[in-house]
Formats: sequence, C-alpha cells, structure tokens
Amino acid sequence: MMLPLRCLFAFHGTTGGLLEIKRQDQPAGSPPEQVYYWLWQPAASHGWQRLDFVAMQTEPVQYRRFAQGELWFDASQARLQLAGAEHTLPAGEHDGWQASVSAWLAAQG
Repeated sequence: MMLPLRCLFAFHGTTGGLLEIKRQDQPAGSPPEQVYYWLWQPAASHGWQRLDFVAMQTEPVQYRRFAQGELWFDASQARLQLAGAEHTLPAGEHDGWQASVSAWLAAQG
C-alpha cells in the first residue's frame, strides 16, 4: 500500500538522492519527527537513510543541520555534506521515489 506522502524538497544527482517528505497520514498535532523526514539515498544503494534533524535557518540561504551533516540549498541545487564527503545535487525528483519511500517507511514500523 502506498502511503500518502508529499515531497517538499527533492534533489537528485549522480551521487544520490535527497528528499524532504511530509507524511499526510499522521494525526493533527503529531510531533514533527513523525510527520517530516529528510531522506538520503546514496547512488550505490537502494535503501534510504533518515537524516536526524537538528536545526534550520532560511536566510540568507536555506540551511539544515543534521546529526550526520549539513545541507545548503535553493530552488536549483543543494550542497550536502555527509561523513566528510560533499555532494552537489541538482533540484528534481527521481522516478519512483514515492513507492520506494512508502516501502521504506512501512519497513520502519
């Protein structure tokens, strides 16, 4: 079964894919960590890794800090630093993300 998901931000390049998704099946008032997910999928893998959100800012550019690294982005591209590697990802969704993320979320329980 496909979960009701909305993609808020999507970046996809040769080194992997990055999404921010919102689960639309959670009750009103649910904690943000049950509703919003930043997910990274390295190009060589088929599994998603959840990035643990720490902080954000929107000026002068969109910025997110995760336990695993940092992200800067705008409407055209993202720069993601994870585990000592830097990834530059053009904006855009990759095909099949919804089925893939639904299956991953279902497996998480």
